Amino acid sequence: MINIRYRSWLYVLSCTLLLSGTVPKGDPAVLRSKLFYLPVQLDAHAGTQSALANDAVLQQLGRAYRERVLRARRECTSMACYAAALRLGEEETRRAGDRLVAHYLRENNMKDVVRAIRAAGYYSKGDVPADTALLRFAWEQTAAGMNYIFDTYLAGGRPRYAIIDSISFNVNDPSFRSLTEKMLDRQLKKQTASRPYHALPLALAMETLLINGRDEAARYEPLTGGQNAEAYAAIARTEWEKYPYTALLVPGFGPDSPGVRIDHRAVARCKMAAERFNRKMAPFIIVSGGHVYPHRTPYSEAVEMKRYLVQELHIPASAIIIEPHARHTTTNMRNAGRLLYRFNMPVNKPALAVTDTAQVLMIANLDQRCMRELGIVPYRGVKILNGNEAEFYPVKHCFFINVQDISDP
Repeated sequence: MINIRYRSWLYVLSCTLLLSGTVPKGDPAVLRSKLFYLPVQLDAHAGTQSALANDAVLQQLGRAYRERVLRARRECTSMACYAAALRLGEEETRRAGDRLVAHYLRENNMKDVVRAIRAAGYYSKGDVPADTALLRFAWEQTAAGMNYIFDTYLAGGRPRYAIIDSISFNVNDPSFRSLTEKMLDRQLKKQTASRPYHALPLALAMETLLINGRDEAARYEPLTGGQNAEAYAAIARTEWEKYPYTALLVPGFGPDSPGVRIDHRAVARCKMAAERFNRKMAPFIIVSGGHVYPHRTPYSEAVEMKRYLVQELHIPASAIIIEPHARHTTTNMRNAGRLLYRFNMPVNKPALAVTDTAQVLMIANLDQRCMRELGIVPYRGVKILNGNEAEFYPVKHCFFINVQDISDP
């Protein structure tokens, strides 16, 4: 685990830059939609929201959950105690899923909800489950995502990549406990019994993330605007047949030390991509990497690589697409595919990853790690061309969300 004093210093630096406008602030509504698309859709359909709020079983579950949180507020003396109270249990998750399926079978607006989540692809691994199975799975993923937040960002549980994804506070810090208790009081008052069962745990999970400053997944959205606006506009004018690849993917590499904007290894990757861009191997460069290293860094790898490509290597800004959320090689590949689909770029033409030999070797053997960490292999047709190039194709199920990575689901 990263040193607490060092982590606190980075947190203060990140908050200072956030307040100054250097780091964009993620919109909570965008964050909610990216992490919890099912409940967002449940709330978006008035008929469904009303039906769920008036469901006797869900009302009972909601009362029990609220009483559990109230009891924790009276009795808990540790953050682990609070997290345990806020978690959704296996039995209540199952019963809530049963009720969602029951409402689907009653021919109400739940069918519109299922159509929306199927179209988004956030809960699809490439298969085509029945509507009821999809709905139940989406709810189970939602509950698992909430529980992960409570376990990691209240109780201080160790995430897979603790050095970059761990809690922003010392769990024994009285100020953190005070922030949490104020949050509980505020949400208990705000989330009345007339709201659907999922409303209170969802609000608590979202506010837990915001207390920890974990809004990275919503920063820079929408990706079709902002720093990507010029490139997005240029896509419609692109003569794709002139290029062997849709885009050159440049994965980031985070600095080892705080205060460093771009690592020398990311610079080397940018130079390789610029050389290939100038040879017209692709009309666009996708620079990929979020706020990763060091822990809670205010600098995005993608933003800094674009800055370097434009200012130092004189690549046109209109040819560079930032992908400012990826935190690992797995998500560099996955998120590049998501952009190719979302930006209406050809998906029957390969993209080309341009990086150092160590990462190319990693890409050659990435499938098992993707399955273990993402639940899917988010690409197809990987072909290693040489020590610095690997071509690949995107797949539609790259949109499947990973609820165990709240900074880049």
